[in-house]
Amino acid sequence: MILDRYLFRELATPFLLGVTGLTSVFLANQMVRMSDLFVGRGLTLTAIAKLIGVLLPPFLLVTLPAALLLAGTVAFARLSADSETVALKSAGISFGRMLVPIAVFVSLVSAAALTLGITTEPWGKGKLKNIALETIKAHTGVALTPGVFNNLFDDVLVYAATVEPNGQLGGVFVTDERDPERPLLITAGSGELLRTTDGNHMGFRLVGGEIYRAGESVQRVRFATYDIRLGLAAGGGEVFGSVEQIRARIDQRRAAGESVAPLLQLWMDHTKNVTFGVACLILGLLGPALGVHTVRSGRIGGFTSGMLIILVYYAVLTTCQALVIKEHVSVPVGAWLPNALFSLATLWALVRVHQERPLLPWPFGRRR
Repeated sequence: MILDRYLFRELATPFLLGVTGLTSVFLANQMVRMSDLFVGRGLTLTAIAKLIGVLLPPFLLVTLPAALLLAGTVAFARLSADSETVALKSAGISFGRMLVPIAVFVSLVSAAALTLGITTEPWGKGKLKNIALETIKAHTGVALTPGVFNNLFDDVLVYAATVEPNGQLGGVFVTDERDPERPLLITAGSGELLRTTDGNHMGFRLVGGEIYRAGESVQRVRFATYDIRLGLAAGGGEVFGSVEQIRARIDQRRAAGESVAPLLQLWMDHTKNVTFGVACLILGLLGPALGVHTVRSGRIGGFTSGMLIILVYYAVLTTCQALVIKEHVSVPVGAWLPNALFSLATLWALVRVHQERPLLPWPFGRRR
């Protein structure tokens, strides 16, 4: 039907602009960091593109619900400002009928977000680690960042004052705690990173330095050259294949008196892969209801209202996440509570629009 295609186009344009703009903002910080790798460390455009491709899914999961809300408010605010919604109602077309193509559009995006969260994003670090390993094998100097302590290796921190693209190091400082009872501290004036035949280890050859070994007394050993073989960390920590494994590990850590906050965060992130997809449906239907009530200010008013609601949504989500980490609420409650609250708000807004009444009851709502 002509009306369906018209409303579909009205929603699609601001949606695409919103996804592009919001995702660009999230990627901006990463691009700045990657530009340093590209300019000073010999990383190719192909490697940069692969890294961006891996980082894109989690950013899209965050931006898709926000873009749908903005698109709905902007599109229907414009229709209301130009009295098109009044004309459609005069022709016997109710707001519920106008929502049909919007609901189809929102459902398609929600399904895409759920697919993205379930199949592409889960644990998201595996593919990133593989790309990092491939990059390190091709560009040895990318493995370390100069002037900072690098924790790319299990139980080993490596500091290098200078790192050249070919892997040459200057001013090297290493702390090795792979043997907790006999930790090592190693200093060297220079060194180099060595490639290994497999991608799971990195070799170091240090030149002109000293080794300090702690024990009953500190032992110091000087060396002309010293070779180290280190295993690359598995994506920054433990790898889990299911929520049940995370819960089992949480129980083990609690029994041992260890912190479970990182595991709760991991569980929360995994659950949000689904909740963001559902949020697309909720916020996508809330947008048109907000837009209809933005009569006089048009697109600008719709954009402002949409941004305000987005900020409220993510503020609630952040608060719930903090409550989960502090173990005040369970992970399922913390992950789903924002969607539950905004489901009620969406239902309320749709009912008020259907009744042709202000979004908020008098004296807070503005009568139209």
